[in-house]
Amino acid sequence: MAELTVKQKKWLKSIHVIAAGVWITTGAVMFFIHFLGNDLSSGGQLHLLNRIIHFIDMKLLVPAAITCLLTGWVYSQFTKWGYFKHGWLIFKWIITVLIIVLGTLFSGPWIEETVKISGELGLKALQDADYIWYDSNHLIMGVCMTSTLIVAVFISVFKPKSKKPKK
Repeated sequence: MAELTVKQKKWLKSIHVIAAGVWITTGAVMFFIHFLGNDLSSGGQLHLLNRIIHFIDMKLLVPAAITCLLTGWVYSQFTKWGYFKHGWLIFKWIITVLIIVLGTLFSGPWIEETVKISGELGLKALQDADYIWYDSNHLIMGVCMTSTLIVAVFISVFKPKSKKPKK
């Protein structure tokens, strides 16, 4: 299998790092947007706030996550790093796939539910048990995911020496 040229690796790494930065930043922005909910005066504002979070999730965060996954795959496939040669790479693969799966199965649908409920109930959604559950669980999961991604960045930079034993 042909390995990427130095220039191709630099382009690929640049795209990967930018995508990771967008992924982390959008996760952080979605977290901080929740604090705007403290100053709402209408149901329309709450609904718009949830629609903005949904927009950021679907139009920025998801494409960045998929770009990270794909560029990571190309990097592993066409460079000396491989998929499972190093413990830190295995960790990155596990958390990348896990976060994408959890986001797809849970966090994304929870955000959609907050948009739906706030659209139907307006400010009364803030007292609705379902809305509170979806909103708080999405917030907790988002903090966990974003924190884990930040750890992955440090692991990528420091590359702990945990080479897998050869068989």
